[in-house]
Amino acid sequence: MTSATSRPDTAAAQAPADPPVEARRPGRPRDPQADAAILQATVEVLCEHGFGAFTVDAVAAHAGVGKATIYRRWPSREALVLDAAATLVPQPDVPDTGSVRDDLIALMSGSFEDAASANKQQLMAAVTAEAVVNPEMKRLLRDYTQRRRDGSAVVVRRAIERGELPADTDPDFLLDLIAGPLFYRVQISGRPIGDEVVADVVDVVLRGLAH
Repeated sequence: MTSATSRPDTAAAQAPADPPVEARRPGRPRDPQADAAILQATVEVLCEHGFGAFTVDAVAAHAGVGKATIYRRWPSREALVLDAAATLVPQPDVPDTGSVRDDLIALMSGSFEDAASANKQQLMAAVTAEAVVNPEMKRLLRDYTQRRRDGSAVVVRRAIERGELPADTDPDFLLDLIAGPLFYRVQISGRPIGDEVVADVVDVVLRGLAH
């Protein structure tokens, strides 16, 4: 006769097994609101104190987050500053009007729109000055500028294909010729930029290429 203690528990044996627990992914998903708060705090701290006195601690306190939260998103203060600057100077849409002149005017007007605002001027100056003495900032700024330039160069290559520009036109050089005077006007002379100014610069450059 089988003892009671050795008899299997019928109810337990018939009970369904617990469903498997899905493995939880490490870390928490990024919070877009926290990202926006950090970038806005970066702009405000940088404009108030300049890059020399800029610290991640100050940004964390201003944004109401921990410093570790920032470093999980950005590997360095240079990367954080450049991303913050990019929020004020977004990549413009690449126009396709069918005319290289109109495309370049639209492109440059979009790139320098509201460029004379105090915050944009301060950030552009801070990033540019830091890149002169900081190799990490120089590398990040170069990569960021090249990404923007790759989109803008589409306008020039399209114009070459249409026969509007000589086949040997260098897109980077052409865009430098146009953007250089506009950047100087904003950052050095402090004079305003409008569509008329942009059009004048574009026309001078295109006339030069035609000769």
